[in-house]
Amino acid sequence: MPKRKTSKKRGFSLNDMAVINLKNRKGLAEFNPDARLQNRKVVARALWECLVENDIEAFKEILRSHLEVTNKDELAGKAGIPRRTLFRMLSPEGNPTLENLGKIIHQLCA
Repeated sequence: MPKRKTSKKRGFSLNDMAVINLKNRKGLAEFNPDARLQNRKVVARALWECLVENDIEAFKEILRSHLEVTNKDELAGKAGIPRRTLFRMLSPEGNPTLENLGKIIHQLCA
């Protein structure tokens, strides 16, 4: 029995789409998250909300982002946590202890 063709090539390409001009960008403001992530009070509040909502992944992501724009060695030293422990607890497989989390939050709020 001969095979039957069931589909035909479609003559569609993204190059065939019409170009749409968006409105001018005068009303848009540049947003730099680094400024907000450097603010310890904002970060401490966000971390607290993550703990209240039991969202540990968001907690680690916010803390990781905060540490990218600040000095990790300084925070680890002030919190009394070895630098290696700080990096390990922020890794995707990391499981931070309550004691270490408490030290970090205390340092951010102080």
